[in-house]
Amino acid sequence: MKKVKVILFDIDGVLIRLSNYFSGELERKGYENAQEILTSFFEGSDNWECLEGKANSKEKIVPYLERIDWKGTGKDYFKKQFQFEKKYLDQNLISQIKKFRDQGIKCYLCTDQIKIRAEFLLNEMNFKNSFDGYFISCYIGYRKRHDEFWNYVMDKMEKEIKDVKPEEIVFFDDRQNNIDVAIKFGINAILFTDVVQFEKDVKLLEITNR
Repeated sequence: MKKVKVILFDIDGVLIRLSNYFSGELERKGYENAQEILTSFFEGSDNWECLEGKANSKEKIVPYLERIDWKGTGKDYFKKQFQFEKKYLDQNLISQIKKFRDQGIKCYLCTDQIKIRAEFLLNEMNFKNSFDGYFISCYIGYRKRHDEFWNYVMDKMEKEIKDVKPEEIVFFDDRQNNIDVAIKFGINAILFTDVVQFEKDVKLLEITNR
């Protein structure tokens, strides 16, 4: 097995794993049909445009917020959502990533995000200092399901890490469709299901106790 030089980490479903969505919290507080309405935004084309940096999420979400009688702005909504999600960050996994980096393994974020959340993650949650770099859809212009995203990643890797090969790059993501696209580029992409399986995968990759 090739020595692992780089590990790419998805955020939602890997580093941050929610037990329930913020929309569910809103519904319990009296915002009628919040889960259904907000899910239609996050899983629809309006949000996809935001994830690709082609639209402003603070504006795009407003019609959906109006439907649940949200009184604040789109920015107000996202601020509360991000603070809610922050508490679900797996600190143990962040500690493990530090150990990987101490061993000389480069660790990058690899995630689909809207700009306002990308800035929150990098700055407010200090991800910019917890990782060696990041690949974020809203800055690249494509999501992880697109070949263009991975073309960008590989070009960047070749420039930043001397003689790195695709098989020396590991990618953890909780969505199979993203895994499938990364595999096309020769990356060792692994489906993240839970922490127990992650620890088994790490041992198989022989990236512990170096």
